[in-house]
Amino acid sequence: QHPRERKIKLLKMSNQPAALPESHPMNGGDGIYSYSKNSSFQRAASSIAEAMIREVIAEKFDMEKLSSATNVFHIADLGCSVGPNTFIAMNSILEAMKQKYQSQGLTTQMPEFQLFFNDHVSNDFNTLFAAIPPESHYTAAGVPGSFHGR
Repeated sequence: QHPRERKIKLLKMSNQPAALPESHPMNGGDGIYSYSKNSSFQRAASSIAEAMIREVIAEKFDMEKLSSATNVFHIADLGCSVGPNTFIAMNSILEAMKQKYQSQGLTTQMPEFQLFFNDHVSNDFNTLFAAIPPESHYTAAGVPGSFHGR
């Protein structure tokens, strides 16, 4: 029996409700105390990482290993934030991927990008999706629930 199945069976047999992981979501909305208004430090850290992300994708991303059966590229943001930082980080990855395809002369084979934004169920996904840039060239989905322990 798979360990995960055994854990689920034990939880079902117990009279105690399963303990949920502790949740500390960002302040939602767009108000004065919201994460989107108070995350300049995180944005600065993301800017530092942006150059590294572009460099690694340019040097290490092997397009030949992608399946030729599908033209869809999935990206998951595990523990996404609320507001513009999420989209700035994702846009950095998408732009680096597009540059990689263009540098290989494969602009006609550009994949469809699907982004999955994951965070605790109490995350403000409404504010997150309302902030999707109108010029975005991807499909987005919210995936609520902790990724820890999966």
